[in-house]
This record gives sequence, C-alpha cells and structure tokens, in this order.
Amino acid sequence: MKKSKSYPDLHERIGKIPIPAPSEGMDDRFKQMVEEEKKKILLGESVFEKRSWIRIVPPAFFRIAAGIALFLMGWFGASWTGVRSIDRGQLASLSDEVVKLRQTVVLAMIQQTSPVERIKAVKLMSTMEVADDKIIESLLSTLVADNNDNVRLVALDALILYTDRPEVREGMIQAISKQSSPMVQLRMAEIMVALQEKRSVPEFQKILHSVNLNYSVRNKLDETIRILI
Repeated sequence: MKKSKSYPDLHERIGKIPIPAPSEGMDDRFKQMVEEEKKKILLGESVFEKRSWIRIVPPAFFRIAAGIALFLMGWFGASWTGVRSIDRGQLASLSDEVVKLRQTVVLAMIQQTSPVERIKAVKLMSTMEVADDKIIESLLSTLVADNNDNVRLVALDALILYTDRPEVREGMIQAISKQSSPMVQLRMAEIMVALQEKRSVPEFQKILHSVNLNYSVRNKLDETIRILI
C-alpha cells in the first residue's frame, strides 16, 4: 500500500512547483478554472459537513488539493504549447497563489493533535520567505497556549526571526509571565537580554513571585533583571 502524503511533504511539493509561462489564452482558462473550483468548494462544504467520515479531513485540504490541480494543469498546458512569453502581473499573481497555498498547509498543520506535527509546522513557518499576520498570530498563540513545552520552545525560536516587528516583541513580552516551563523561561530570559528589552522586567518579576519557581530559573531571572534595569 502506498503511504499517504503528509502535510510537510505537501508543503515541500508546493514549494517545488514551477511557475510556467502560459500559452495565449491560458490566463482566461486559468481564471475560469479557479472560479469553477471555488463554486465546487462552496457547494461541497455543506455536503461534507453532513458526512461524518469526511470530517477527519480539514476543509482547507480540499482547497489545497484544488489549487495544486490548477497549477499542474497550467504546467502541462505550457509544456504542450511550448510558449514561453509571460506577463509580469501574471507571474506575480501565480507566485502569490503558491505562497498562500504553503501558508494554508502550515496553518492546518499547527492545528494537529500530535506535538511532532505541530513542531514540524512551526519549523516550516520559520523557513517561509514571507510571514503574514496569520502566521505571526499563530506563532504567538502557540507560544502562549500550546500544551507542549517543546512546541512552545520551537515557536519562541521561530519568533526571533521577526523581532524587528513591534507586534512580535510585544507579544513575546506578554507571553513571559504565562510560561511555566523552566526551559522556556530560561530561553526567554536569554532572548530579552539579547534584545535589551527593558519592558520585559515587570513580566519576569511576576514569575519571581511564584513559590515553586525552579532555583536555577530564579537565579537566572534575577541576573536578567539586573542586566536590563
């Protein structure tokens, strides 16, 4: 039996999809196919909800599959015609669609019950050239709410890539006092010192009020506060 494709495999395959040069009239056919797929998806979702067996597959997966099918159609169309002229606007539009498909995949993965799959999702997020607001929100939410210490730790390291964005710094600071894992607390102390983020001091002080705080963590946080003040 063939193994089913995992979300990471699908993400990688999407990333490798070449963006072909369409033949004359292909742009119109592409738009027509997109509209047809949209109609199928909109009409199909109400039917899917009534079938219990289909609920195990996220609705986003169907949209991803439809998008991949459209891109493959375009690729074969370009190969058969041999035409290589392309409009810059069309190229940009197709590139945006590929990015959106990849983002949809990782956002679906982060909702998986397996911590291993969620870690894979976070790592894939950190490799994306563009992280939109949904990706950032997902990483911050994972840092605060995920029930697995390792997943939160990986999310924290992924967010370091985006600390030039004010909302990321603010979100990381607000997440400090919500951490109970010594690993995550120590890592956050290191990051805040590296960023020289003085606004983090009150959040670390909240953690110090905990009676059951790890001895090593307490010493590290005391040191961190002294450095930042």
